[in-house]
Amino acid sequence: MQKVKILGIVGSPRKNGNTAKLVKRALQAAAGIPGSETELYEMAGKEFHHCTGCFRCLETGDCRFKDDLQDFMRRYMGSDGIIWGAPVYHMAVPGSMKCAIDRMGNMSLCRSIAQGQELPRFNKVCGVLTIGATRYGGQDMVMSFLVNSALLMNGVVVSGDTWLGNYIGAAAYTGGCAPEQLRSKKVVLQDTEGMDCAENLGKRVAEMAKIVKAGLAAVKDELPSEYFYTWKEV
Repeated sequence: MQKVKILGIVGSPRKNGNTAKLVKRALQAAAGIPGSETELYEMAGKEFHHCTGCFRCLETGDCRFKDDLQDFMRRYMGSDGIIWGAPVYHMAVPGSMKCAIDRMGNMSLCRSIAQGQELPRFNKVCGVLTIGATRYGGQDMVMSFLVNSALLMNGVVVSGDTWLGNYIGAAAYTGGCAPEQLRSKKVVLQDTEGMDCAENLGKRVAEMAKIVKAGLAAVKDELPSEYFYTWKEV
């Protein structure tokens, strides 16, 4: 049986909030696929310094700032599938999540350049989900950003089943902008459509991760080494 690891990343600064519940539902579905192992990673409470564009990583292969990014990178690189989850913050992802993604991208590219190698084809199977205050409250903007980020990292993006409404990912909403709705950490559970879409997305990520991993193993001798890069500490 082909075994895969699926990492659910929660970009919300609110621990165990609505975004976490969406990601957890997706991970539960992923875990139902035989051979799938899941892990939840919440960025809440973590420290991610913003990228300063110093390009010190060109010299060392690692970021000059020693915070939670290094542990995050190990978890990301050790996974076969990624489920990205983020709430809508000013029509984009939260700042701390953007800081982590900026530095992850730069460090991955610059490490390859420093080692005189091509950028590895990480082939992480990725799915994205988000939650906004209203049904049409910027979710498309957040999902588009996360999809483009996954593609930039040589990811394989899946959307889930279109008939459910998963066009580029899964989206949910809190039901409105009333204070009690915005403050609640479990109001997303009332959005059964959004939760169903998250569940479907998680299943698809796990299924495709198994397909990609099995395919790589089947044609290993016919592919360049960039497909089989192993992330190592520097």
